Amino acid sequence: MSKPVKICAVLTAFNRREQTLSALRYFFSQGQGLDLSAVLMDDGSTDGTTAAVQAEFRQVTVLSGDGSLYWNRGMAAAYQAARSLGADYYLWLNDDTLLARDSLDRLVQEASTVQEPRGSILVGSTRDPVTGELTYGGLCSASAWHPGKFRLLQPGSALQQCHAMNGNIVLISAAAADSVGNMDEFFTHAMGDYDYALRAGKVGVSVAVASGWHGVCARNPAGTSWFDQASISARWRAVNSPKGLPMQDWAYFLQRHGGLTWPLAWLVTYRRMLSGSLEK
Repeated sequence: MSKPVKICAVLTAFNRREQTLSALRYFFSQGQGLDLSAVLMDDGSTDGTTAAVQAEFRQVTVLSGDGSLYWNRGMAAAYQAARSLGADYYLWLNDDTLLARDSLDRLVQEASTVQEPRGSILVGSTRDPVTGELTYGGLCSASAWHPGKFRLLQPGSALQQCHAMNGNIVLISAAAADSVGNMDEFFTHAMGDYDYALRAGKVGVSVAVASGWHGVCARNPAGTSWFDQASISARWRAVNSPKGLPMQDWAYFLQRHGGLTWPLAWLVTYRRMLSGSLEK
């Protein structure tokens, strides 16, 4: 009898106990031929997330943060811990994302068809639970000169190569994890997932959107982003907050992944943000 495929999920959470529990329940209800575990960074939750997870899931290693990590740094810490434990695959999973019933079986099956020595990354696409529209997944470059412009790819009936990715559902092979290393902790909240995929592509890892749909996840609610702010001063504060697009983070990303035009891309981004004309 062959050994079960070992998958370790990687999550970070902050005060979303019920959502986090639901995400873990859907994860642990996956295929019978899988050896499942998880590492969760609880970044200073005050709603009993840690206690609830530990009471229900003995397979979850819970790490504790102080509330300052946000998504990227929380995921980086959890991912590093997961890699130290070892697995055949690591699954990045947002704690507000519910996996489709056969998602892991299908992801593992497709990953096994990728013959790339440096490993593979498969991105699962999510849709809105009400409208069914694509919400998160893999992305392709959408500009010949702007290194920060991407468009979401609709999932099809076969693998599709992509450049960047949302970190909601991402299956990373052990070989790919070794090839790319950890997430870059320079980023606070956003851009760490895009950066990881772009770095992976540069070292020869296959990065692709998996076929079909792999889960449900609503988009972040309206009123929580910089473009929802009425005044320029409020918009500027929102842009430079950890959950916005801080100037240093964006410059770091563009310089790493762009050519000589990256300063122009940086300037154009903030001019459009302040004018409210950036495409949403």
